[in-house]
Amino acid sequence: MEESCKISVSQLFLLLFLSRTFSLVAYSPSIQGGGERITLITTLLSGVLQGLALVAGVALCRRRTGSSPLIVPTGGLYQVLGGLYWLFCTVVCVYTAVNFISFVTAAVYDYRYGGLVAFTLVAAGALAASQGLEGLARGAGILTVLLGIGCAVIALGLWRQYDWQNFTLRLLSPGDTLRGTWQGFAMNGELFALLLLLPYLRGGPKGVSCAGWVTGLTLASVAVQLMTMLTLGVYGGRKAFPIFTAVTSAGFRTFQRLDSIFLVIWVVLGLMKLAVFLSLAANLAAGVFFRPWSVRWVWGNGAVVLAAALALWRGPERWMEGFHAALSTGAVTLLGVLLLPLWGKMMNGGRTKE
Repeated sequence: MEESCKISVSQLFLLLFLSRTFSLVAYSPSIQGGGERITLITTLLSGVLQGLALVAGVALCRRRTGSSPLIVPTGGLYQVLGGLYWLFCTVVCVYTAVNFISFVTAAVYDYRYGGLVAFTLVAAGALAASQGLEGLARGAGILTVLLGIGCAVIALGLWRQYDWQNFTLRLLSPGDTLRGTWQGFAMNGELFALLLLLPYLRGGPKGVSCAGWVTGLTLASVAVQLMTMLTLGVYGGRKAFPIFTAVTSAGFRTFQRLDSIFLVIWVVLGLMKLAVFLSLAANLAAGVFFRPWSVRWVWGNGAVVLAAALALWRGPERWMEGFHAALSTGAVTLLGVLLLPLWGKMMNGGRTKE
């Protein structure tokens, strides 16, 4: 990979931060598989667990063949590892598309326009991914600044609606605290993306950098929970889109059309997340079949994502419940961040000795 096409560590973390933020504003953490066990305390503890897992995953990727969790592309083992990571990336893309469609058809457009929304989103994501990760990374800094400004405007606009009596620091039993911490860790299944993006860096990230990214995500998750808690109280925990519910129910005495700001943020974050993981899926698919990368891989994977999203979005509640139940076990997170890199390291070590 040419040096001019690589990205910096800061650009990498901005890309991942924007991608993960889409999930944070999409659903409240209490709904995403955690139930009553997801609290401010368990969110902080799960952030520590995520940071430790990422540091371990990065350490497993540091071997002679480079920094990728994949072994040398010479045979079937590489195809199995690459195929599993491709499946993970595709699942994230489909999950993102279904979230996007279900929100837009519920809050903006009629249910009948779901197909058009899906086609527009995937086409725009594929177009962005076809420009390469470097092009996405260049715009990540500007988008992060705009995201910060938009969130500040929303927070100020909701200030009059905050009810500080809703703030309660719930203390769980030790067992529930451990289970809530694990569920918070498990629900961030996109952690493996950092390992897949390591080969695109000009220089390898350090443990402190990983901890900084996870800290930012943890604080963002805490902010979402606080905003939902202070604005909607117990009512917010029963809403699929609590932040949007809070925005649309505000009085708008100071800031007019606050909901339009949320929609802009939602669209930008959804498009960024889809483009990042669609780009990863296209690169992995090309590697699995030992073919050079081309734009056709992006559009081919986009077609797969579109077909799957259209098939699943018509029953999003049932599908989402099953998806959350599977993800809350932690299988995807453990496989992507620790077990697959460990397997690759062991296989590569055996080949090196030979």
